[in-house]
Amino acid sequence: MTSNPEMMASGFPGATVDTARFLEGKGLFEKPFRLPLSTISIPGLDQNLLENIGQALFEFYRALDALYRKSSVEPSLSFVAEILDRGKPRELVEFARSKRFRQDLPGIIRPDLLITPAGPVLTEMDSVPGGVGLLHALTRSMRDIGGTGAFGGTDGMLSGFASMIRSQRPDPSLVILVSDESHDYRAEMHYLSDCLDADHFPSACLHPRDIQFDGEGIFRRDSSGKMVRINIIYRFFELFDLPNIPKIDILQYFVKGGKLKVTPPFKPWLEEKLGMALWHHHRLSDYWKGAIRDSLRDILDQIIPKTWPLDPTPVPSGAAIVGLEVKGRKLLDFQALIGLTQKERELIIKPSGFSPESWGSRGVVIGHDLSEEDWNRSVMDAFNAWPLTPHILQPFVRTSLYEFSCFDIGTDSVESGLYRVRACPYYFVRSEKATLGGVLMTACPQDKKIIHGMSDAILAPGAPVRLEMSL
Repeated sequence: MTSNPEMMASGFPGATVDTARFLEGKGLFEKPFRLPLSTISIPGLDQNLLENIGQALFEFYRALDALYRKSSVEPSLSFVAEILDRGKPRELVEFARSKRFRQDLPGIIRPDLLITPAGPVLTEMDSVPGGVGLLHALTRSMRDIGGTGAFGGTDGMLSGFASMIRSQRPDPSLVILVSDESHDYRAEMHYLSDCLDADHFPSACLHPRDIQFDGEGIFRRDSSGKMVRINIIYRFFELFDLPNIPKIDILQYFVKGGKLKVTPPFKPWLEEKLGMALWHHHRLSDYWKGAIRDSLRDILDQIIPKTWPLDPTPVPSGAAIVGLEVKGRKLLDFQALIGLTQKERELIIKPSGFSPESWGSRGVVIGHDLSEEDWNRSVMDAFNAWPLTPHILQPFVRTSLYEFSCFDIGTDSVESGLYRVRACPYYFVRSEKATLGGVLMTACPQDKKIIHGMSDAILAPGAPVRLEMSL
C-alpha cells in the first residue's frame, strides 16, 4: 500500500462542491462520481515516462497500420489481415484500404494503464476515447482548490485537441459527431466543442442526422440559420455502429473525394485489442525490430501484457501455444482452458473490438471470479464468437493500493479509503509526435477488480509527484 499525502492534504470540501456545481452546469455530473480534493500523483509515473509511452504507442500504431497493409499483399503475413478483418463488413474493409487516407492514423491516443507494483500495464489503446471534455473541465475547475501542476497544464487538453485538428486542416471548420450509441458522452463533447469554438476555431457538436449536404460538401446551420461549411469531422462513434449512422454513405463519399477529413480514420484494424497479441506473436518479432526503435520497443515490451487470440482451431500435434502457461504448466491449446481450477484461472477474457461488448468493462470475464461452470461457458462463448467477434486472453493483473481522500456529495463528508488506480494519458498527434495533453486518473475501491468509471470511483487529473513529496 502507498499513501498519497498530496491528495489527502490539499483542497477543502467547499471548493470541491464548487467543482461539482461547475460540472453539473456543463452536464458532466449526470452520472456522479467521487470528487477529488486535488490532483492525483503516483510515484514513478512522471512526465518523462509518460512522454516515452506516448511516442512508443504512436510508433506502434504506425507500424501496425503498415503491417496490416503489408499483410494484405504478402502471403507470408496473410494471417494478420485474416485475424484483424474478422467480422468486418467487406465494404468497410475496402473503404478503409483507400489510398486517399493510406497514411492516416488516429489523432488522439489514449492508453488505459493499470498501476501495478512493477509499473504501468496496458489493458487497451482507445483511439475513440471519452473523457477529453471531462478532463478539461476537471482541470479547469480545480485551479481554485490547489490542484495546480497537472500533467499538460490547465489547458493542455483543449490546446492539444485544437493543435491535432489543425495539423489535419490548417483552417478547420469542425463538427464533433456523436451517435446514439455514444450518447453518454454527448454533454462532454458539447462542452469541448463550445470551448474550441470560443478559443480556437468554428466548432459544433452534432448528431449525424443534423448534418446537411449539397454538391460541394457538407454543412451545418448556426444559431442564426447561417450556413457553415464543414471541412473536418471528429468521429465520436465506433465503426461497428456505422449501420446506425444517418448519412454515413454521404460522409464517406465526400471523404473519399477529398472534400472532407474524418478523424480518427475509418481503419477498424487500429481499433482491435488483437494488436497486443500481434506484438507478442513469434512470427512478427523481426518485423517489429525493423519498424520500431529499440528504446521504444523496450517500453512496449514492459507495458503490453502477454495476449493471445482465443482461436479455437486445434493446434497441430506436437505443437503448443507459445508462452501460455498456468502455474508453470504449459497449455498445448486453448481447449485446455476448460476445466482449470479457480487458482489456475487468474485470466481475463474480453472481446477484441468491433462490438458493443468491447466498450469499457462490457464483455470482460475475470476467470477466478467465476464458478467452474461459468468459466467453461465463457471460454466456449469466446470460441463460438471467433468468426465474427474475436476475443483475447490475458493474465489477470494485480494492481497497487493507494490511500486517497475524496468528498462524497451524498453524505456531505470527506471519506478516506484504499483504491486501485488506472491512468489514462491523452496524447495528441501532430507532425509524427505524440504530445501529452493530460492524464485522467480513475481510482476505484480496493474490492473492485475492474477499474473503470463508476459512482464509487474518484476521477481526477493526474499530476507529477512534487519534489518535496519525494524527499
